Amino acid sequence: MERSVGKRFILIRHAPVISDGLFYGSRDVACRCPTAKEIEKIGANIPDNFNLYVSSAKRCLTTAEYLFPNVKPLAFDKLREQNFGSWEGIPYDKIPNIGTLSSTELGEFRPPEGESFNEMSLRVNLVLKEILEKNGNHDSSVIVAHVGTIRAVLSTLVGNSALSFQFDNLSISEFIFLTDGMIVNYLNKLIIQ
Repeated sequence: MERSVGKRFILIRHAPVISDGLFYGSRDVACRCPTAKEIEKIGANIPDNFNLYVSSAKRCLTTAEYLFPNVKPLAFDKLREQNFGSWEGIPYDKIPNIGTLSSTELGEFRPPEGESFNEMSLRVNLVLKEILEKNGNHDSSVIVAHVGTIRAVLSTLVGNSALSFQFDNLSISEFIFLTDGMIVNYLNKLIIQ
């Protein structure tokens, strides 16, 4: 019998959005529904017993509803994508060119009326700490969220270098939270090829 050495968290990036051609960030946009094959393949990688948490964004709620129809999720606004402020809802070609920034500068950069990656990471990791404290007897949890949310979790290990990691839609990443740190089991695992 294998003993758990920490709390297992599986993070799933939401299904692909239905684009309206405008930058969305934390803006609420719909996503396509996961297919039966995607649901089956992702489900095969999820433990039988888990807590389900989800960003309050429509695309994450929809993804969670299709992937786990028999599990009631707990939704958190603080798991939402980075807020890009006045850039949200405008055509991509109207977003100003901010030039080449180092990962440190990019982590600190705040779009007008928005938040920086570092600010988003702080809020995401604070709610993750809250989830860890409330997790009860479950050793496993699933979070359906955004690329920025997953990068924010990863940033606790690699800092702003997390901004250079790609996480595809409906990919899964697994972290084990220990009392004094975190282990990355895998990142951006694509179940559907």
